[in-house]
Amino acid sequence: MRHFRTATAAAALLVGFTATAKAQTCTGNPCTVQVTASATVNDILRLTLSSTTANLGSPTEADYDAGFLDAAGPTASVKSNRPWHVDVVGAAGVFSYVGSLTNPNKPASALQWGTSAGTYGNNMGASSQLMSGATGTGNASQAIFFRTLWSWATDVSGSYSLVVNFTLAAP
Repeated sequence: MRHFRTATAAAALLVGFTATAKAQTCTGNPCTVQVTASATVNDILRLTLSSTTANLGSPTEADYDAGFLDAAGPTASVKSNRPWHVDVVGAAGVFSYVGSLTNPNKPASALQWGTSAGTYGNNMGASSQLMSGATGTGNASQAIFFRTLWSWATDVSGSYSLVVNFTLAAP
C-alpha cells in the first residue's frame, strides 16, 4: 500500500511540474515572453437580393407586336472573404401557368436577362454567371434586367411565373 501512495504522489508531482513547465517567465532587463495568437477563419459568403419578387409587367398589344417587354429585376449584393461567383437560372424549364386556356408551356428561355437595360445575352433556360470576384469583397452589387419574349401565336391570356435561382458559390 505504501508503494502505491508513493507512486501516486510522484505522478501528481510530475503532472504539476509539466503544467508549470509550459508557462514562460523571464527575468532581467529587457525581458521578452512570447504568446502565440491564432484564429480560425471560416468561409463567409452572403448573398442579398433587393427584392424576392420581380414584376415582369402585363404585355400590351405593342409589346406583342415588338415581341418582348422589358422590366427591371432585383439587385444582387455579395459579401465574401474568398473568390466567389453568382449564377442565375430558372428553377424549372417552363413558366408556371394559371388560366382558363390550355397551358402554353412557355419555356424558361423566354425570360432573357442582362446586367444593363437593353442588353440581354442570357436566358433562364441555362445557368449563367451574373457576377464574380477573384478576391473577397465587402460589398459587390449588380442589378439584373429582364426581357420577357411574347408571341401572338403561343402566349395565351393568364398568369405566368417562373422561380429564378440566384446561387452564390465559391470555387
